[in-house]
Amino acid sequence: MEKLAELPPAALVTFGAVLALIFGVRYLGLFQGQTASRDKDSGSAQVAAVIVDPSAINRATAALEAQTLEALNHRKMMERATEEVVDCLQELTRGISALREELIRKGR
Repeated sequence: MEKLAELPPAALVTFGAVLALIFGVRYLGLFQGQTASRDKDSGSAQVAAVIVDPSAINRATAALEAQTLEALNHRKMMERATEEVVDCLQELTRGISALREELIRKGR
């Protein structure tokens, strides 16, 4: 609270206005929700829940399965590419080690 007293007057007014706006929106939102629940019939929600197009759900499921399969294939491809890179790095490491040992033997 001491920090609020140190603020300039314009900041205090802005802070109060923002708080009033937040509480106003909250109050009006609750008020609108209460009036909407009285106006609507609960039977309309039940009817809407029953009317569902199964073909749309089937198409969405098939699309999701295809996307999952594609992601798995991509992951496997990335794993193979990573293994190839690791193999190349191992070969380079062996070559560098052999060169280092040869230079040590030659005394350089």
